[in-house]
Amino acid sequence: MVSSLTKDTYSVLASHHFAVTSGWLGGLILGLLLLLLVEKEVTRAVVRSLPPTTGRVFDIAAMPLLLTFAVVVIERFRALG
Repeated sequence: MVSSLTKDTYSVLASHHFAVTSGWLGGLILGLLLLLLVEKEVTRAVVRSLPPTTGRVFDIAAMPLLLTFAVVVIERFRALG
């Protein structure tokens, strides 16, 4: 299953132009990150006594998205130069 998923991902990335793929991927990551941050703020507003562990769960979930978004932005700038 993992091998099939890797091959499918590679074929999709190879069949599309870099600008289209990175733009689509960056938009998807940005949308997920915004959704996660909005969910965190709504949860904090609704539940006044939010345990600290719940807040950290949202922070941990946001880190991979932030790092991936940074990689996409860096690669876009490298492609321009």
